[in-house]
Amino acid sequence: MRGQVINMHTLQKNIERTSKQLNIDADELQLWLDQHMGLTPYTQVQLLRMAAKYQLDPLSDEIGLMDTIEGHQVFITIDGWIKIINEHEHYAGMSLRESTTVSHEVPEWMECTIYRNDRILPIVIKEYLEEVLTDHPSWQKMPRRMLRHRVIQQCARVAFGISLSDPVEHKKSSAHNLSEKIHCSTKFRGESQSRSAVLKERLSQKSSGESHVELESKNSYSSKPR
Repeated sequence: MRGQVINMHTLQKNIERTSKQLNIDADELQLWLDQHMGLTPYTQVQLLRMAAKYQLDPLSDEIGLMDTIEGHQVFITIDGWIKIINEHEHYAGMSLRESTTVSHEVPEWMECTIYRNDRILPIVIKEYLEEVLTDHPSWQKMPRRMLRHRVIQQCARVAFGISLSDPVEHKKSSAHNLSEKIHCSTKFRGESQSRSAVLKERLSQKSSGESHVELESKNSYSSKPR
């Protein structure tokens, strides 16, 4: 009970602090959080701290929550990344380049370069379609745009040292873990069934052997002279 009171108090402090820094109403921010069912206090605090740190407004879709197998995950939208890039004091420009070879009419890779006025060399990041493509409808409908968004996000992370969980890698990891769990469960059931079959066979043999011995004993007894 005491832990719940502390959690709510901490959450409320973060809501008030973040709403002041973003210049938005605290009740509106609370309403935005309430629309996401099953949010833990830790996830809410994590989002509020990230929003306050980079001045990202969740009501303007600059930061949000992704529903994954393992629960909600905080992520920065492309609008949020563009805001971070343009408002950084050392940002000096960005350029994009794409592969001349295509896969399913989409460039095999895209490259983003971000220039900083306090660095000699620019930051260059390349992302390959086959490594980041997911089953999400946005990736299926707009793969070129999503690949462009992806490479901008990753380049900004490196250029400005932003630490945040990667939604694409997290989703692939979750899918892989789920696949492994299903495989292990199926394998375990298969092994259990095999062991069960072997056990039944042995019991059947044992029962048959005991019946045979019993039959022989009866025959021996009945053959004795009276």
